[in-house]
Amino acid sequence: MAKIFLDLEKLKRPNSGLGQFCMHLSRSLLAQTEHGFIGVYLPKALYPEYQQVEKIEWKSIHKLTKVAVKTTIWHSFHQEAVYFPKDKNIKRVLTIHDLNFLDQYQGRKREKMLQRLQKHVQQSDAVAYISNYTKEVAEKYLKIPKNCITEVIYNGVAIALEQTAVRPAWIKDDSPFLFTIGIVGEKKNFHVLVEMMQHLPELKLYICGKKTTAYADKISKLIHEFGLGERIFLCGEIDESEKIWLYKNCAAFVFPSKNEGFGLPVVEAMNFGKPLVLAPLTSLPEIGGEVASYFESFDANKMAEIVKMTINNHDLIKRRTLMESAKRFDWNIAAKEYIKIYKKLL
Repeated sequence: MAKIFLDLEKLKRPNSGLGQFCMHLSRSLLAQTEHGFIGVYLPKALYPEYQQVEKIEWKSIHKLTKVAVKTTIWHSFHQEAVYFPKDKNIKRVLTIHDLNFLDQYQGRKREKMLQRLQKHVQQSDAVAYISNYTKEVAEKYLKIPKNCITEVIYNGVAIALEQTAVRPAWIKDDSPFLFTIGIVGEKKNFHVLVEMMQHLPELKLYICGKKTTAYADKISKLIHEFGLGERIFLCGEIDESEKIWLYKNCAAFVFPSKNEGFGLPVVEAMNFGKPLVLAPLTSLPEIGGEVASYFESFDANKMAEIVKMTINNHDLIKRRTLMESAKRFDWNIAAKEYIKIYKKLL
């Protein structure tokens, strides 16, 4: 019997943020523990990825019936988990990534989601937060049990630095460019970059990520209104090789997001030693630290000045400092910290 069971239900969408979290953390945990110590709860189609590991098949009915499992600890990999063991004596570990719903919703829905998370926390023996910022927000809105173990454990970042970089077909020339990436939604605040680009005539801007949103339509209209259709591009979703090319070749990575529990793209850009210009909000100053620059405001002219200054002041020493700073965010380090929590509970 495995002493720890990992809830990897989100692997049914492996390319999502939580899917990637499940994949990379579970692999590092299995690599650092003895055979039979850890079991996994996941869709049956993914069984071949976890050979010689005790498995329980994920089924949606388990929302109601609970999961029949014999183990000591059940680890819910995210705060919106709805699959739990039948046996209430099994200890629980919970990872909280963010409380973004506090800004996304109002009224009864917001309150209901907060109550659901409070119940989950109340039933947990240990809670891990992916940043100090997330911990601060959680402690402001939730009552954490006094006997609950709490730790901040940064996510790792797994980007294949040596993977072949492929230039996207829609990049037609060698003009210098800024790059940003993320689902094109309100919290990413990408629209402030449009007006900023009026003051950076020598640069283009590529905004990559899912763009089937009303907010993406708003940005498209802004681009048209400012007559910047030849310099700002909403590129949609891209593959890994294209993303690596954009990181490697951009003049700077810009990220004006208003709400991030961690900020994965920031660390990805850091791995390539690229100049970073970030919003000074939520977790971003914590993740970017002193190696990044920050927008002092969202005034378009001032934003442009910060971008120009950051690019002009970038040198080999700053590039190396950025790449060294990225080493803090490693899945093997994260796994070791989770294993410490498991051992405390055991």
